[in-house]
Amino acid sequence: MNYDVGAEMLAGRMSRPDFDEATVRGELAAIAGELHCDAVRISGQDHDRLRTATRIAHELGLTVYLSPLRGDLRQAQALDHVARGAELAEQLRAGGDTVLVIGLEATLFQHGFLPGETTADRIRVASRPVRMILGMLRTGDPHQRLNAYLGTAVALARERFGGLVTYASGSWERVDWTPFDIVGVNLYRDRKNHARYRDTLRAYAAHGKPLVITEFGCCTYRGAADRGGMGWAAVNRDTSPPRLADGIVRDERAQATELRELLDMYREEPVTGAFVFTWANYSYPWDEVAQRNLDTAGYGVVAVDRDGRWRPKEAYTMLASANV
Repeated sequence: MNYDVGAEMLAGRMSRPDFDEATVRGELAAIAGELHCDAVRISGQDHDRLRTATRIAHELGLTVYLSPLRGDLRQAQALDHVARGAELAEQLRAGGDTVLVIGLEATLFQHGFLPGETTADRIRVASRPVRMILGMLRTGDPHQRLNAYLGTAVALARERFGGLVTYASGSWERVDWTPFDIVGVNLYRDRKNHARYRDTLRAYAAHGKPLVITEFGCCTYRGAADRGGMGWAAVNRDTSPPRLADGIVRDERAQATELRELLDMYREEPVTGAFVFTWANYSYPWDEVAQRNLDTAGYGVVAVDRDGRWRPKEAYTMLASANV
């Protein structure tokens, strides 16, 4: 299960504004106890929050994939962030099994790989193949630059951390997995890759290292499975308050069905582990008014009220009863 302690990956949008230890303990206890998870990927930018959540997870017997995150960094800043994250991971692994995840889709969330001054700019480039090609013609192969960066980042991490190291790659990134212990990929299924999704899993497994799906998931509306990792874009943020785009109809069963089908496929293929995205989208709160119910465009298996209370969705019930 993915578990967010808060990061500003898009400018001005903190993914989890509020954080307290009692809430974290209750949520992680549900992940370990009711959902029967044996591992959790803990992501966020504040080291105190990461430390608190990791220690609780270890107390509950969970393996932690520690993912220190920070958006829109330039290379020198990003490498410093990796080094400090590795030092934190080394401190924490004395308390339980810890895997270090040294980054997230760096071509989008860092400068220097794709054109664009902001993450939102780079997402627009990556989501349109023509723009991606034009960008490569102007700036050269982003994957070559990415692998040079990752090689340096892994070396820095290993100087400070004695455990296993991976990276949460985007499915469009052509990563050289040689320096890593685990192949990690955020692999959402959507309309475009649906027919070849199983073959894609096998291609990643062919690297000869454990394959972990660092993110997979689905939003909570009719047709969200066709949009995969872009399902969150069904929110119109030009209005105040933000509201769902026209035509979006809540459908919890659609989310549960997509997760169930993917879990079944992972059991049949050489997948070592998979992390549902996500426990909760705290910045997509539940609202009784359908058009203001941003949780519908969220990936959480629980819906969170504006006051922080959560309730399980159909996906939660499915996971609780699944033999995972």
